[in-house]
Amino acid sequence: LFVLGMHRSGTSALCAALQACGASFGANLLEPMGGVNEEGFWEDADVVAVNERLLEAAGARWYSATTELLQLDWRSADFDPERELARDILKRGFDAGPLEAVKDPRLCLTLPFWTALCEEMAIDTRFCAINRAPLEVARSLERRDGFPLGYGLRLYELYSRGIARHAPGNIIYLGYDELLADPAGVIGRMGKFLPLAVSEETLSSAVRGDLRHHTEMGSGSVLCQACSGPPDEEALAAAIREEYPVEHTLAQFAVALAERGAEMFRIGGLHSIALETVDERDQQISDFDVRFSELSQKHADLHKQLSKLGEEHTYALDLIRSRDAQLKRVFSKPLIGQLFRVMWKYEQR
Repeated sequence: LFVLGMHRSGTSALCAALQACGASFGANLLEPMGGVNEEGFWEDADVVAVNERLLEAAGARWYSATTELLQLDWRSADFDPERELARDILKRGFDAGPLEAVKDPRLCLTLPFWTALCEEMAIDTRFCAINRAPLEVARSLERRDGFPLGYGLRLYELYSRGIARHAPGNIIYLGYDELLADPAGVIGRMGKFLPLAVSEETLSSAVRGDLRHHTEMGSGSVLCQACSGPPDEEALAAAIREEYPVEHTLAQFAVALAERGAEMFRIGGLHSIALETVDERDQQISDFDVRFSELSQKHADLHKQLSKLGEEHTYALDLIRSRDAQLKRVFSKPLIGQLFRVMWKYEQR
């Protein structure tokens, strides 16, 4: 099962619901990211890496793709290196189960590459796509990536066109709003076509509406509506041109770049101060090393002197002990000892 949808369009919520009902996404998933996708992206890291390579080979990124990408021949030999990697991914699969699923927003742009491989390898494929109000997606991209709304909307339009161009006619469409409002009903409809074990209890804990940060209300514009079918491409493009003209979007980009440049300059200044502090500390450490070496040498000299004094002290003690032993032997003799004792007493008077 290919899960399709623009970045920030609700694909992660859909994947959580599918997984709760028996779909498997494999064990090689990207790690969750706080403030972005707390519950995880449900994206296979190897699939994402191959898609990144494909887009790079085509001269694009997920955030800089153009309509020319939709006309690209993905069967070209130019993509053979990525094709070998993708074959290995499809061979190892996404864990055993009745329904293996893969999700990556970049699939909206690279889907023909993958479907051709699945056809070659005789892999049965199904497709579903989720739509969210375009302006909600654009606001989420603005918050996460700093894109002006007009640019985020144009990316949404491009990804929507990619799904419409490349997905087969039996693709299952659903809306993000209806998924949050009635997950059991939405997944139940999908269960008519897919091997899913729908459970209202597990779905209620899997689909979390509290993770939704942007909601568009009170407008009849197509930009504020999440359709449960393929978007009206012409109406969407016209609304974007009217409400977010290219000139306005470019001006916002210029402002954003200027602000980013000012911030980088400020950070650069702080970085220079930090480097000066580090250099100062390095010099202090170097000076300390010199002083420590000098003290170590003095300590070694003192140790030698103490060793010498210790040796002299030991020699003196040995000499004293030797003289004491000699005196004891003299005094111990009867006549001579008595004579010395008398003389000693006489001297003490």
